[in-house]
Amino acid sequence: MSEEQAVVELREQVYGEVLELFEGDRATAGLWLSSPIRVLGNQAPITLMDTEAGLLKVRYLIKKWEEGAVS
Repeated sequence: MSEEQAVVELREQVYGEVLELFEGDRATAGLWLSSPIRVLGNQAPITLMDTEAGLLKVRYLIKKWEEGAVS
């Protein structure tokens, strides 16, 4: 599998995790993805989702949020 294909697959997984986090509410998920997040250096998650490293940062944030570690 190419690195580009791996990023595409990871991006799809992360989108799915975001949707799950917002209980399938695409509008709210989209708003969250496009809003600056302080723990991401005031960057919107969507801006980080073009690279594996960025996707992993977003995924880590989602996991922490699910655990209640992020408000």
